[in-house]
Amino acid sequence: MKHTLISLTTLTLLSAALAVTVKHEGGNLTLKTPAKRVVALEYSFVDTLVALGVKPAGAALGTQGGDRGAPPYLAGRVSGVTATGSRAQPSLETIAASRPDLILADAFVHQSALGTLSKLAPTAAFQSRRGSLEDLNAQTLAIGQLVGREAAARRLLAEQASLISKARAFAKKGAPAFVAAVVTPKSLTVHTNESFVGSYLEALGRKNQLPVKDGQTQYELSLEGLVALSPQSLVLFTAPDETPITEAWQKNPLWQKLAAVRRGRVYEFDRDNWTRGRGPLALRLMVAQTIQSRFLQDAAPSGNFQYR
Repeated sequence: MKHTLISLTTLTLLSAALAVTVKHEGGNLTLKTPAKRVVALEYSFVDTLVALGVKPAGAALGTQGGDRGAPPYLAGRVSGVTATGSRAQPSLETIAASRPDLILADAFVHQSALGTLSKLAPTAAFQSRRGSLEDLNAQTLAIGQLVGREAAARRLLAEQASLISKARAFAKKGAPAFVAAVVTPKSLTVHTNESFVGSYLEALGRKNQLPVKDGQTQYELSLEGLVALSPQSLVLFTAPDETPITEAWQKNPLWQKLAAVRRGRVYEFDRDNWTRGRGPLALRLMVAQTIQSRFLQDAAPSGNFQYR
């Protein structure tokens, strides 16, 4: 009997040691043991899991609702992962069939579905789509804790801090502020200093011209609105298989009035890598490209980074 009590006590202590609690947008989430089967409903979560050495049990890799599937840099790393619908339209049936012990959801995109998702498995919601660099770093650590890889998460964050420090050495002191925007065939959406890419480019040493507006970290602008801002440097995130609305704008005399156009400081980056991944692996690509493009140096864009 005594041995049985000792064994039970030992098991209880071990279980308590393995338990993890993290804070997320829905409060605190406690898992008795680290998650092994994780469904990720946003690309940044997929990126983070892969960077931590964890293959998702399911992920939002579908193309419904205008989604484009996995960003190219992630595609080869998620081969064989079950597609649980798209980010905007997750399939509850497929998620359930994946038998997750953890679901990672976007606090903005999946807000109305969080209650339902939580019935399928413990769910942690983070501000990914509308999050800043600080938000994404906090998520990296939290996800690392939830899957029992906190040490690996801290190494990723330390590596990222080191890369940012090295990149800042390339940033030209006193360079004018920039405006950054995602461009689709129908719209141009600027990213403020509290958006992910907007805050990340600031972290690398350039000043973002735009603060949050009416509580929105991202918002649409017309050509006239862009001209009113008169940005000295303009960073555009486009998709290689789309014709961005700025192609039509270029034919408008107003486009030529943009200071960034006159200075030859319009930079173009692939939004599949920049504004969709938003995880540790994407950040490595982004650091390299800000240097290669000569954006940090406030020099004329090089090669493929020059706006078409």
